[in-house]
Amino acid sequence: MNILSEQDIINNIQQRNTFSGTIEGSGFDIKIEKYEPAFSAAIHNGGNLRKELAQNSLLSQAERYYEEDPYTGSFIAQQAITLIGNDSRYEYDLNRNTEECVYETAWGKEVWKTPLTAEQIAASKEKHAQFYRIVAAIVTALLEDFGQCIVYDTHSYNFKRHERKDLPVFNLGTTSVKNDAWRPVIDSWLKALKTMRVDGVEITAAENDIFYGKGFLAGFCHSRYDNVLVLATEVKKVFMDELSGEPDPVVLPSMQKNFNQAVTENTLKYIKNK
Repeated sequence: MNILSEQDIINNIQQRNTFSGTIEGSGFDIKIEKYEPAFSAAIHNGGNLRKELAQNSLLSQAERYYEEDPYTGSFIAQQAITLIGNDSRYEYDLNRNTEECVYETAWGKEVWKTPLTAEQIAASKEKHAQFYRIVAAIVTALLEDFGQCIVYDTHSYNFKRHERKDLPVFNLGTTSVKNDAWRPVIDSWLKALKTMRVDGVEITAAENDIFYGKGFLAGFCHSRYDNVLVLATEVKKVFMDELSGEPDPVVLPSMQKNFNQAVTENTLKYIKNK
């Protein structure tokens, strides 16, 4: 994998080059195979934690892994433009704003043996800010070229902690969408989720059921750009054992194949109708 500086990435985007690589510091992977009015992100895919932070963590790797979104990068890997996070959300949470992206406690648990230093916090916040500078560069390019774009913001969620037994396999969060003109595109993606076929799973999908699309990636795009729609999609962890971390040998490969196919087909439909 090519190691790219932030400026390398921005220059490539501004020149509309196709490229792929890992940002210096390994925070995320980026791929642009062609420019189209859609890109896909899996911001909680990874679990990397800087050595000094890992040594200071009260939580084991398994405890941190439980709250990550493993395999979500593979659900979008076949798309033309992808941003896939490699770092743990315990280092900096890309779905919170920059000032609040470093945890002291998370899900009711203390995270650090000793409080992080100002320098450690600043380093994490800079990686967070850098990611969003790249998001802005991509969105700006797509708006210049196409006038509008959609973003597939893909996450996963633990369901065994909830009392409800009817939680949807897919939840589409849309409460931060400001423009009613996006309704046909939202409905199209919701239909694609509802009609997806995945081996070993009875598919259900809902809008704003358990999650509401209030994460920072959606908020960042919706607050800055009038012509961007973020499709914040949560996938129930039916493709793995959320407690042990073991992938399901039947469900996972089927989910990887069919989710990618659904994104591709929905994007083609969006491009045709926009």
